[in-house]
This record gives sequence, C-alpha cells and structure tokens, in this order.
Amino acid sequence: MFAAATVLAACSSEPKQSTSADSTTVETAMGKFDAYGEVITPDSAIDATLLVAEMGNAPTYDAKIKGTVVDVCVKKGCWMSVELGNGEMMRVTFKDYGFFVPADKEKMVGQNVIIQGTAKFETITVADQKHYAEDGGESKEVIDAIKEDKNELSFEAIGVLVPQAEAKKAI
Repeated sequence: MFAAATVLAACSSEPKQSTSADSTTVETAMGKFDAYGEVITPDSAIDATLLVAEMGNAPTYDAKIKGTVVDVCVKKGCWMSVELGNGEMMRVTFKDYGFFVPADKEKMVGQNVIIQGTAKFETITVADQKHYAEDGGESKEVIDAIKEDKNELSFEAIGVLVPQAEAKKAI
C-alpha cells in the first residue's frame, strides 16, 4: 500500500521533462528498441494474454511479457496499461518510481512493448482508480462513475522496451 501511495503522490507532482525521455537505444536481432529502466532483452517474452494462466495461484510472478499498450499516464508517463485479452487490462508501474515511459498517447497507445518485472493481484481503491483515470486524461463523467474498489492484476516493471520502426514487425 505504501508503494502505491508513493507512486500516486509522486505522479501528481510537477512533471520532470527530462525523465520520460530518458531512454537508451538497444539494438538486437529483432531490431532497435528504446529501453526505459534496466536494459532488458526481447527474447523469451510470453504474450500478455498468457500471463494469468502462467501465474496460476502464485501471489507474485516474475515474468517478461509482450503486450499492447492501451493507455498511459499523460502527466508523467509514470504508468501504462497493457491489454490482457477479453477486454481486460493490466496496470504497469515502474520499479521504485525510477523511470517513466513517454507521456504521449499518440506515441505509446497501440505500441507492442516488452516489459520485465513482477505481476501480482491487488485491490485498487476507488481513490486510486480515480487518480489513475485523471492521470489518463479521462472525463469527469468517467471519473465520477468509479464507485467500487477493484481487484486487478498489476505489474511492476524493472525495464521496458518500446520498438523503433523496424522492430515493430518482429514483436
């Protein structure tokens, strides 16, 4: 809970322009990627749609997954949501609030990314859901419609790879 509160408090602070743009270019056999956080490799990533089955009943699960970004924090890039299939999404935050992804929906939404870290189920309070919705640029109506806590799969990433043009075909 402390980690979630820390992320939410820090996310609502004034953005640091240089932080979300801090990336390293990684060249692999699959092409070039913009790497955020720890530099990871694209190999051995499982599809995000398989994550829940792979986890089974484990309380946490270390994984490298590939999936499609469906939302991103437009204030700082301090979280993103990845499609799990069947309309389900997973919120991805970044280890120790140590890095961010671009806070640009045009650049990030629809990207097939590779992330490595730890998945777990957790309860997201109404207040936290509203905060995420606000940071995602949702309307007041959408935010006001959030009325119940929600149990969801979350992922704390240690590294993220966003493909550059030629790598998009390989993911």
